[in-house]
Amino acid sequence: MHFGLIVFLLALIIRASNLLLLDLDVDQYLFEDQKMYWEWSLKGAYLPWGNLYDNLLNERMPGSFLFFEFLQWLTDNNLSLVLFFQAILDAFTCLIIYKCAYLVNKEHSYLTGLFAAFSPLLIIISSQVLSDTIFLFVFSFSLFLLLKYSKENSSLYYLLFAGLMLGFSTFIRAATFPLIFLCLPIILFIIKNKKYNSKKFLFSFLLFFILAILPSSHRLYTNITSNNTFSLTSQSGSHAAYWIVPGVLSLSKNYNRQEAITYIKERINNEGGLKGEPYSDSKKLFSISIDILSEQNTRDILYAWSRSSLLNIVTSAVLIDMRIRNLEHFSFAAEGKIFQWLVKNTSSKESKIYLFILFLSMFSSIFTAFSFFIGFYYLIKTNTILAILAIFIIFYFSIITGPTLSPKYCMPFLPIIFYLQAIFTYKLLFLFKNLKLNN
Repeated sequence: MHFGLIVFLLALIIRASNLLLLDLDVDQYLFEDQKMYWEWSLKGAYLPWGNLYDNLLNERMPGSFLFFEFLQWLTDNNLSLVLFFQAILDAFTCLIIYKCAYLVNKEHSYLTGLFAAFSPLLIIISSQVLSDTIFLFVFSFSLFLLLKYSKENSSLYYLLFAGLMLGFSTFIRAATFPLIFLCLPIILFIIKNKKYNSKKFLFSFLLFFILAILPSSHRLYTNITSNNTFSLTSQSGSHAAYWIVPGVLSLSKNYNRQEAITYIKERINNEGGLKGEPYSDSKKLFSISIDILSEQNTRDILYAWSRSSLLNIVTSAVLIDMRIRNLEHFSFAAEGKIFQWLVKNTSSKESKIYLFILFLSMFSSIFTAFSFFIGFYYLIKTNTILAILAIFIIFYFSIITGPTLSPKYCMPFLPIIFYLQAIFTYKLLFLFKNLKLNN
């Protein structure tokens, strides 16, 4: 049996088994953003017959809602079946991640595929009604196509399809919109190595860009002409004000999240408040956020960003599972400061079970931390260009996420993390094998 098929089947069995352990009653299971995705999809968000206000729809991109609307139509709004189909999609993502690793280094591909199949974060997220699963599938597929195209004698169609998939990832999440422009020098470098004539070189580059822009072109055109903005959504301002700024203020002013939000709202009111116009309000929130950040110590800003980025990578995903989150404990999101959060939970008898799971999850965090740094060390030695591209992708998504803590924010670069874990594990196994032979 081909190992890729083993990865796919193993991933599907694990995810389907996880669904069997969940109570998938719509009213009880869906919460927070999940409930929004489900209800918006039921109301036909972004469809001609949908009955949601445009101001509301401006906050998100249409892709994931159209995906869930299709699954709801296909399953007659059966949440269990919707999540099962999403589990199948996530199993394909594991297969794609394995294929990506195979193109880079066959020796590391097997472990990469297994890490993807057994990933707690992928298992948990695939059982939730969110945009993460469909986004990671499309974005990983784009990476695979680019890797495939970079190989000798690969068809130009791989590059063009990669551009289209990158465009669809933006149609799902606006986060990759700037990436389309930032990756153009990389695309130029890849095409240059193909040694095309000047006409084919220019055609390849321009068509990649056009296909990457195409899925979101209507939204972009509408926003430029009607809302005087190049932003695809009206969410950037609220993300900066209510997530990025509180993360910095927790360090610079020792605020918890509620205190930070109160301070930000006071600043907004002092600037005349919001007008209920999505894009102008977003610009105002973003401007106020920049003003607040400019008043803070640069060291605090850099530390808040780097700390959150590292914690998002190494923190075990089991902590975001609702079965764990529902255990008695103090919320980190509400507290905002790690030390105080730990002290509160340690001093509470009701938090003992949660703390025990947290302690066990630290072993996973230690492994991920070692694999991240040691894996990168070997990757830089063996494939410097790929290592630089991997650092670029991680750095990009960490910058736009800001000092917001949750393991799910490292999902766009999970294929890289799995590959680094595979390198580290492979080196460990090789070391143990040599020690055994020497003994």
